Amino acid sequence: MKKQTIRKSIVWCIAAIFFPLSITAGISVENGLTHEFTVSPGNGYTGEIDITNYGDKDQYVKIYQKDYLFNYKGESFYEEPGSIARSNAGWIDINATYIKVPAHENINVRYEIKVPDDSLTGSYWSVIMVESVNEIDTSNLSKGVNIRTVIRYAVQIITDIENTGVRKLEFMATDLIKEDTVRYLQVDIQNPGERYFRPVLKLELFDDGGNSAGVFEAGPRKIYPGTSVRMKIILNDVAPGHYQGLLVADTGEDEVFGVNISVEIKDG
Repeated sequence: MKKQTIRKSIVWCIAAIFFPLSITAGISVENGLTHEFTVSPGNGYTGEIDITNYGDKDQYVKIYQKDYLFNYKGESFYEEPGSIARSNAGWIDINATYIKVPAHENINVRYEIKVPDDSLTGSYWSVIMVESVNEIDTSNLSKGVNIRTVIRYAVQIITDIENTGVRKLEFMATDLIKEDTVRYLQVDIQNPGERYFRPVLKLELFDDGGNSAGVFEAGPRKIYPGTSVRMKIILNDVAPGHYQGLLVADTGEDEVFGVNISVEIKDG
């Protein structure tokens, strides 16, 4: 088995509301919610999910898999494992699906990745869900509605097949928006390629005389093949006027994608 270095970044956790008890979960995933591996077909790799219980009571935790997609509208989709074309859920074996984490203690849940010895290109991914499970204590029930909050963490497991896969990016739409005192360029982009990446958006504006009015930036944002994201470039410091702009998405590799746009900044 090869143990890979994990690229860590805290991405997000989701809280779901259930009924009918009010309990605050005390678990936390300590080693990041994005685990990225560079892999080769036919080889095996290992990783761990580091779970700590900060509560005063023992906490039961359920661990299971989902496929994961999202779009520029802010919608996220958690599908059955193996249901999307680039799912790696079937490659992953988790050594525990239901555990007890004692109060104020830490437990590592190990997983193994067995990459098929097939013709594979680009990036594949899925998520391992870590969900607190609370026992129902009826002694504290009262009339009316009581709320129980359950914390779920989604640990994204990304496997990049060596340096293979085409990076592609398409600009779907741009829109200048003013909300209260904030003015920004809203940019929707999608990844029709084969490789996961995290683009940084850069916008350079030029006035009617061809002079640069500055370079403005947003990102980076994670975007998988077949997904899309909405990014915002803040333009509060730009004086009113008409500008020509060069909008560039930098993937951090050799590929840079750009488009020319026109921007009109109005007073107020």
